[in-house]
Amino acid sequence: MTAPATTPPANNHRRNKSILITGMVFLVLGAAWLTYWWTWGRFHQYTDDAYVDGNNVVLTPQVSGIVESFSVMNADFVPEGRVLVELDKTDARIALDKAVAELGNAVRDVMKLFEQVKQYEAMIEVKKAEFVKSAQDYEHRKNLIDEGGVSLENYEHAEAALKASFADLIATERQYIAALSLVENTTIDNHPKVDEAKNRVRDAFVFYQRCTIKAPVSGIVAMRTVQVGERVQPGQSLMAIVPLDQMWVNANFKEVQLSKMRVGQPVSITSDMYGGDVVYKGKVAGIGGGTGSVFSVLPPQNATGNWIKIVQRIPVRIILDQQQVEQHPLRLGLSLEVNVDIHDVQLPMLPEIRPDGPLFATDVFATQEEGAEPLIAQVIAENLSPTFLEDNAMPNNDQNEE
Repeated sequence: MTAPATTPPANNHRRNKSILITGMVFLVLGAAWLTYWWTWGRFHQYTDDAYVDGNNVVLTPQVSGIVESFSVMNADFVPEGRVLVELDKTDARIALDKAVAELGNAVRDVMKLFEQVKQYEAMIEVKKAEFVKSAQDYEHRKNLIDEGGVSLENYEHAEAALKASFADLIATERQYIAALSLVENTTIDNHPKVDEAKNRVRDAFVFYQRCTIKAPVSGIVAMRTVQVGERVQPGQSLMAIVPLDQMWVNANFKEVQLSKMRVGQPVSITSDMYGGDVVYKGKVAGIGGGTGSVFSVLPPQNATGNWIKIVQRIPVRIILDQQQVEQHPLRLGLSLEVNVDIHDVQLPMLPEIRPDGPLFATDVFATQEEGAEPLIAQVIAENLSPTFLEDNAMPNNDQNEE
């Protein structure tokens, strides 16, 4: 007797069908992922551990003083050279006036030294004439002493007068040499006493100018702490200025992502601030010299028994397209997503040697001494005697030729 044939339950058929569909889905997804990796993924390295970095210029005074006024608030945009803080200038003005007066006195003192040289020159001529007269008197009496034409006393007086006039002439010549040594090879304008007074004027003038604090760069004001009436000291932080045109990206990639990363490779960047609507273009400018942990305050010591390997990250500096940054400004510290195209592995791993010269610079402080030289020239001109100028005028060409 044979057993009756049984039909498989319907649910087994449905389960087999589900397994087949699931397998096909996984197969399609795997094929799609493999295609994505083969055509795009293996040529790109991605990280969301990236932030906007850049220069943060801290504004500090160069001199101490009381804050008289300030003209900006946080989030204001200021151009380079804009006056931001004014300090009380009373002390600086007094110091400048004192230095100007000292320069005037120095000019007059040096003129006196030059005139003393001329006085001694004239005195030498007088002493020479007196010496000649004394020598003649002595010779006359010497010829007459034997004949009894003059007394012995008169002869001795003539001899003493000759010696005295000669000594007086020598003393006057020494005085002339001493006076000449104080002005020789100099003029009023380049005499050491006048130069010293000039430097005091320049120092006081610059001190006066530094009471006006200007923006060294163009950018956004941040971290303003200065207050009216506050006494500030050199080096004290008053505010910060963030230049919007001096920004770059620091992207922290895992060490396993850096084997094919090269300087100059193109980069696509999106910011959480603008989202995917704005894609910044950039280039790899350099790969950091070490991991962040190495440069921390307390670097790790891995020579211990409880060491655990942790994947390290190295910062990669990326420069941005400045035109895009001007259209869509960024801010320091913003979060970014970075994607580096590593197709071209023939590019160098190290950046080129940067040429000599400043990378960032400002001309604001170079103008602080402007105006000092015209002031010095004016003070010298006002204190020079017209008679002195006439007496010391340069000879004409005919005299020079003679």
